[in-house]
Amino acid sequence: MFACFSSQSFSAVGDLYYCEMTQAIELKEDKLIKYIPQKFKFTILEDNLIRFGMDANYFRGVELEIIEFTNDGEQFYGESFEYSYGNFYFADVIRWPSTGIDKLTATALSARCSIIEDYTV
Repeated sequence: MFACFSSQSFSAVGDLYYCEMTQAIELKEDKLIKYIPQKFKFTILEDNLIRFGMDANYFRGVELEIIEFTNDGEQFYGESFEYSYGNFYFADVIRWPSTGIDKLTATALSARCSIIEDYTV
């Protein structure tokens, strides 16, 4: 199966993005953990959401709300992510309840993405 990639297209509803992480880290209990970069896909949905694919990766099946698109369509962002001219950034802090003091985990990653123009060929 062949795919034609382009990072020059404008973002639009229905677009499918193919991404490869460049960095993936987690801060957990005073330790810095570097993860092996993963590949993932997401689609822009009509109701201002991005939905990630069901492949085995960090974002499996996740939906994130898009807060705003720029006028040129090459940038959009949500509460914990930003897409800008082919670059995807994500950061999140998760509080894990425990006895005494709650534990926090912070995750951050970056990826290079391309819109898949024709994935039927």
